Amino acid sequence: MIISRIGPQQYVVSSEAYDQLPKYLSNNQLTRILLLHGQRSLNAAKPYLPELPKDSHIYNVDFNGECSINEINRIRTLIKQYDIQVVIGLGGGKVLDTAKSASHYERVQLVLIPTLASNCAPWSSVSVHYKENGERLDHEVYDTAANLLLVNPVVILNSPVNYLIAGIADTLAKYYESELVFQHLAESDHFDSTLQISFQMAVDCRDVLLKSSIAAVKDMKAGQLTTEWLNVTETIIATAGTVGGWGDQYGRATGAHSVHDALTLFKETQPLLHGEKVAYGILVQLALEAHADDLRRLIQLFKKLNLPTNLKELGFQQITTSLIHQIAAESSSPDKTIHLLPLATDEQAVFNAIQKLEHVTHKLSV
Repeated sequence: MIISRIGPQQYVVSSEAYDQLPKYLSNNQLTRILLLHGQRSLNAAKPYLPELPKDSHIYNVDFNGECSINEINRIRTLIKQYDIQVVIGLGGGKVLDTAKSASHYERVQLVLIPTLASNCAPWSSVSVHYKENGERLDHEVYDTAANLLLVNPVVILNSPVNYLIAGIADTLAKYYESELVFQHLAESDHFDSTLQISFQMAVDCRDVLLKSSIAAVKDMKAGQLTTEWLNVTETIIATAGTVGGWGDQYGRATGAHSVHDALTLFKETQPLLHGEKVAYGILVQLALEAHADDLRRLIQLFKKLNLPTNLKELGFQQITTSLIHQIAAESSSPDKTIHLLPLATDEQAVFNAIQKLEHVTHKLSV
């Protein structure tokens, strides 16, 4: 059974987007507010944040850096302690995921204000949980998404460009992770209208990013808020979120994210962003599927975007058969979503795909 969770109740994209916040709080009589934020994110957004209604009681809470069970429970305790009515999550994906989890369990309203375009966390009804050391733990799907989502493009334009690049990779995965799944479903009687919408959104993610990513990164580096840059940004935040929103488990994650999850166990990859590890995972999945043309096309794009394409670029100095087997074993453990793919996804198959990717990237660099 597919349960579609489409996205936020209200979505505003504008340089004046934050000005909607006081009106929303007043209209809904929300006066007891918990603002969860990263410090850099708050500094970036502060010049654009309006004054809130005079009867507001605002509790500023610094995010501890990881969407962990301990951090979620800490925020839940504060919600109960201060009788909070609405949680505002301001920052990157892990801040927003923490706000989603805490507000869900305490049954309070949720406002999300992303300051990065690094993934679809602002849009989705999913939180990804990690251990305190950065290892991925699990993910949870909620009944609803945010009550209000506010995006100020100027704030995101002034964020570090490597987060946008990571977001491009994470969003490209929406298509490449779901392509075979949707093709397989299309041959059955289960490819209903919701799945067709989900797949079309995945195709849109691919088409926009393959066409415009290079130009969008160039525009961002130049500080130019162009239509092309905004189109890429909204594709990462909104269009990507609708893939899983409409397609449920069939539109979320398969091979690339399974490889990502495995990589979080290795200290060498800790400096990398989520989307950077996903980028490598996409390439492993394409090698697994024997999609040679797509593999070469994405390797060339990733080289231009400075995304990792092989184990050395992930930070591994000693590339051994044992290392590849470790990554393959973790990527293909029974709990991983790689097994949604309609092909062989055991350890040996993934091992062969990683080896093939190493060979192809070496050959292309010669």
